[in-house]
Amino acid sequence: MMAAAQTEHSPPGLQDGAEASAVEVLDAECYLIRDLLGPEEQAALFQYIQERDKTPWDSLPRAMVPSPKTLLLGENEPSLKFEFGEQSIIGSMVEAASDVLYRRGLRDESSETVDLRKYQSLTLAVIRYEAPDGRFAPHVDHCNDSYVYLASLGCTANFMVKGPGMAEKRAFKFRSGDLLVFNASTRAALLHGVMSIDVASCPPGLSEAAPDLREHRYGVQCRMHV
Repeated sequence: MMAAAQTEHSPPGLQDGAEASAVEVLDAECYLIRDLLGPEEQAALFQYIQERDKTPWDSLPRAMVPSPKTLLLGENEPSLKFEFGEQSIIGSMVEAASDVLYRRGLRDESSETVDLRKYQSLTLAVIRYEAPDGRFAPHVDHCNDSYVYLASLGCTANFMVKGPGMAEKRAFKFRSGDLLVFNASTRAALLHGVMSIDVASCPPGLSEAAPDLREHRYGVQCRMHV
């Protein structure tokens, strides 16, 4: 059984615009990195997504309780793919998160552990949640040989995780600029989901640069294939 969540602090300046961040170990191979992305990095990531978003928002029917919507980032495709070594804002974010974990000694250097710094490829998918009723039912990914790097942009999500080593589920505020890393395999069996979105919780500077985030949370999922 896992002990209470451990917290490790990183030195100031690790990420531009971010204050000293913290890493919480929620379960084996499940890490919450606070404030990985500073305000400028969040704005740049959102702009990158907007420039590639081909979702026909104007023609979509408006539901009384809008459900989360997966963006179309390519021609009728919900995801984009990046090969290892390909330069992109997505690769840089993933590599920065991995670097935090290894600098803190939270990833084993032994050959028996997957090296998150040497992956095969990444796929990017983005889900848009409307406040306050945006939610995603708890689920396990069952995607073997992969890790998920999940960043949050905009309004704060009320998120939950429950792993095999946890005595009970952990609910937490998943704020803009935070990033969750976890093993997405069936073996890891990490249950996770979005319970709701806090209204008017987007950081002021970001909401001015990206007005759509004033009432929405974007879940930016980078799946690493190892």
